[in-house]
Amino acid sequence: MFWVMDAPADHNLDGVSPAGKQEIIGGVLASALNMEDDISGGVYQDYMSRKHWPAQLDEDVFVEIRKRLTVLIEDTKKHKKILQALVREHARDK
Repeated sequence: MFWVMDAPADHNLDGVSPAGKQEIIGGVLASALNMEDDISGGVYQDYMSRKHWPAQLDEDVFVEIRKRLTVLIEDTKKHKKILQALVREHARDK
């Protein structure tokens, strides 16, 4: 549903039913959730593994990298919770 993300900021939703608006909002939020999953699961998690780094990388450097990536992973989990709350509040039938 990335097409919704490309819509101009002043996209007019006049004439769109409440259910249609919820569907559009749900699509945008679903895209954002997917992006968070891709970033956390596909990028950060991959780099937590030693095998994805050069063999000559100093172990202390790798430990520091893992610490910082852990912060990013935790932040991504927080982002996901925020987006899930937005879905509950704005993209579901009430």
